[in-house]
Amino acid sequence: MISYAEALDKILSEVRIYPIELVSLNQSLGRVLSADVTADRDYPPFHRSAMDGFAIHSHGYAQNQIYPYHRELPAGMSMDLEPNELAIRIMTGAPVPDGLDVVIKIEDATLSGSNGEKQVSFSLKEVKPWQNIAKQGEDVRKNQLVLPKGIQIGTSEFSLLASLGKDKVPVVKAPEVHIISTGNEVVPIHQSPLTYQIRDSNSYTISSILSKYKIQPESVTHVPDLESELTEQIQKGLDADILILSGGVSMGSMDLVPSILQKLGVELIFHKTAIKPGKPIWFGKRKNTVVFGMPGNPFSVQTCSRIFLEPFLRKSYGQNQLPSYKLPFSSTKQRKGGLTEFFPVRFETTDKTYLSPTAFNGSGDVRAGIFSDGLAVFPSELSQIQPGDMIEFLPW
Repeated sequence: MISYAEALDKILSEVRIYPIELVSLNQSLGRVLSADVTADRDYPPFHRSAMDGFAIHSHGYAQNQIYPYHRELPAGMSMDLEPNELAIRIMTGAPVPDGLDVVIKIEDATLSGSNGEKQVSFSLKEVKPWQNIAKQGEDVRKNQLVLPKGIQIGTSEFSLLASLGKDKVPVVKAPEVHIISTGNEVVPIHQSPLTYQIRDSNSYTISSILSKYKIQPESVTHVPDLESELTEQIQKGLDADILILSGGVSMGSMDLVPSILQKLGVELIFHKTAIKPGKPIWFGKRKNTVVFGMPGNPFSVQTCSRIFLEPFLRKSYGQNQLPSYKLPFSSTKQRKGGLTEFFPVRFETTDKTYLSPTAFNGSGDVRAGIFSDGLAVFPSELSQIQPGDMIEFLPW
């Protein structure tokens, strides 16, 4: 039985690099960039007014000096200064004409004039060059890297790609995934279970992790503990990039998955890890297919998906791993056995932010994970955790 760190290393060493595909911008949200994105021009592409007000030149400015003006410049238009033109009225977003380098907001202006002539003066004691002006290229320069490959496209990235005119976006092609849940005791969620049966939640847990990376499983199948049916479905699933099973990997007489995988030529990389929950996890490969055999209890699947499956997907996509944090624990927890333990916690803030354990009755508890913010890690070398001890935290 190997440690959690050893198991994760072995899983990450089997990462596959998936192909690249071009998708429309509207289809790119949530996908992972497969190539660097650079700016097609300076941003802003011109000296842009940041205020509604008046554009003037900073040289020779004096408080309450009278400036004649006769033109207004809205956003979306441009103009060149006329000879001896010292001020224009300007709107937010408009390009500041060459020869002017200050925008004074309308609140600091006093309008005057008579006989059709317009005049303005300003209450500010002094002004500075480029005041209230976003200078050309101050955000991004042409050809500058703005989005590195491996980044997941969220709302901000989506908006930026639109600003850059990227109607086609290079992304990592989603892997083909098959999910198989096993067990005579498991029934589909639309079926009324008998007293000794449970509904299938594991395939939904796994699918939810996949959906974070815009992966739609090719198939989701439930198979009873029958060798012939399991063999048939596993054989089909081995055509995928990733095959994920839940249940049937422990030590019971009906835990048939490991022996079937072996008969079908799947190379065992490890079986069992010194963690709780999730100890019986099975991992292997056949040709270009990797196989996760997860335990059957719901919270074991949730935990293994977070600590093993998700890191595998992120590395396959060229992404950085999700960060872990060190935060103080709020109470006392005693060691129960010699395994590295993962348990649900939530944030609790008093004088500082602590990790507080949530209700948890073991890996079969259907409520496990509810109202939690992530997993705390109880290292195998510790016998207890005391209030204030700094412990590792893995956010969901």
